[in-house]
Amino acid sequence: MKRIMELEAEGAHHIFIYVDEAGFNLSKVRRLRRNIIGQRATVTVPGQRGANITMCAAISNDGVLYHIPITGPYNTELDALNERLVLPEERGLLRPGMTLYVIIWDNDAFHCFCLVNEWFAAQPCMMMQFLPACSPFLNPIEEFFSAWRLKVYDHRYYQMFLQAAMNAGCLAIGAEDCRGWMRYARKVFPQCITREKHPMQC
Repeated sequence: MKRIMELEAEGAHHIFIYVDEAGFNLSKVRRLRRNIIGQRATVTVPGQRGANITMCAAISNDGVLYHIPITGPYNTELDALNERLVLPEERGLLRPGMTLYVIIWDNDAFHCFCLVNEWFAAQPCMMMQFLPACSPFLNPIEEFFSAWRLKVYDHRYYQMFLQAAMNAGCLAIGAEDCRGWMRYARKVFPQCITREKHPMQC
């Protein structure tokens, strides 16, 4: 986190990218409902749980950079993000004036794998930074996933293919939403560096 603020102070050409994964399945529905006075609230729900679908997503000031759904647990490489951001002739290089892409994510065990470290070592224009443990309030992509789930609910995924509803939910979230979540997260960076406990910190 301190390194993130140092990059901002240095004025180097860099872009912060927040990455994380979240799961979804057919059994998830809104927990609260409203009803007409005098009538019982009812809601249509899927008849079976179905398989888990995990969505890996990345956001920046430009909005949702990519989102990749997959059935079952997510154990992806970062090639899709690299292809989305870096020109083929610039991959594996970091020349003066090139953009440095800073991948910010939590310290989940998967993010610490040797294969992930080797991948970043081979891509000098991309670096990773871990957020402190138990600090989801520092990661704006958590707000993205919260909003995304509501969008999926709104698409009535039990009436359409779940994966299509998940993709539609991502597309309904704009760049301004992402910028707002990132601004909020950065407001508490100094507080956390001075080890002041945030109300949402466990």
